Amino acid sequence: MLVLAIALIVNLATVRAADATDKIQPTITLSADRNPLDVDHRTAVVTGTVTATMPDGSTGPLTGQQVEVTPDVGAGQSRTLTTDGDGHFSLAITPDDRYTIVEAVIKETDQVASARAPQLWLEVRQTAARALSCEVTPTRVTKTTPITVTGRVTYDTGAGPVPLTGRNIVVRDDKNFQVLGTAPLNAAGAFSATVPITAEPGYHPLYVAPDIPSDDLYFSPVNCGNAEGNVPVVVAPGTPQFANFNVAFNEPHRAGVIGSIESPLGPNGEVLFYHMENLPITIEWSRSGRTHWQRLGQLVTMNNGLFGTRDRGLPESESDPFPARGGYFRARFDGNDFLYPTTSPVVRAR
Repeated sequence: MLVLAIALIVNLATVRAADATDKIQPTITLSADRNPLDVDHRTAVVTGTVTATMPDGSTGPLTGQQVEVTPDVGAGQSRTLTTDGDGHFSLAITPDDRYTIVEAVIKETDQVASARAPQLWLEVRQTAARALSCEVTPTRVTKTTPITVTGRVTYDTGAGPVPLTGRNIVVRDDKNFQVLGTAPLNAAGAFSATVPITAEPGYHPLYVAPDIPSDDLYFSPVNCGNAEGNVPVVVAPGTPQFANFNVAFNEPHRAGVIGSIESPLGPNGEVLFYHMENLPITIEWSRSGRTHWQRLGQLVTMNNGLFGTRDRGLPESESDPFPARGGYFRARFDGNDFLYPTTSPVVRAR
């Protein structure tokens, strides 16, 4: 009985081997006319080629063969195609994801053995949509002054810059990540966005880029800062005011000065700027008080905006009285990145 069983197993294996040898042995290859795809080329034509080794050992294209093609393995939906006279089949695929896997299989029949093609991966490559030539006006604003940002957005897939249209531009304060507003891109990819500034005083770099979500299939946004340098908005809360500026000749021919410069106030009387120290204050003299102003020197403010010379009861001051004669005096602040220029009332001393 054991010998008979062994002989039966051997005979079955021999029959199966013979059956496999008697079948057509297909091979499938897949290729795409374009890979990766991009915004200008969203559809790939995938071509399959089926060749076969016949039972007699000859090879050639396998015609009229049904092939089950899955255009997107993740979606799980397949189509049945038939090879032409050259053993080819094809289909157009427009991916809806960054990566799409294409599979092709031949199911086993009485005449043809099964076969599976190596997977074909289609990639969609994102194209950078760049915000360029951005300009901001005004560059020095008060806390409630709107700004206007202009520029254009283009993308390039290799044939030169193309305007991006049908989308919006977003303007964001990148210091506090506050979205200030949006504006549409016109047919030339240009935009003009007028948005409010409500931030605290200081430098506020802007993020200016097309409003494209991070999972967009075809585009990745590039803001002006990354495309062509930072686009800062300088926020100035207003114009400071001089207070209690006066001049006295406590020493012959030497003018001692004292005064302060105060922060501009908001609509409800609130202080808008607390950093009034280390501001350069220029002291000027004029014979008439109207024209021909001459520079006497410069003082630097202390923590509370106070400035003056040592003889005016400010021992911490680094300045001695200025050589001068009787006439008219004024203090001038030329402004900085946060405050507008301002000049004190003119005072007379002799």
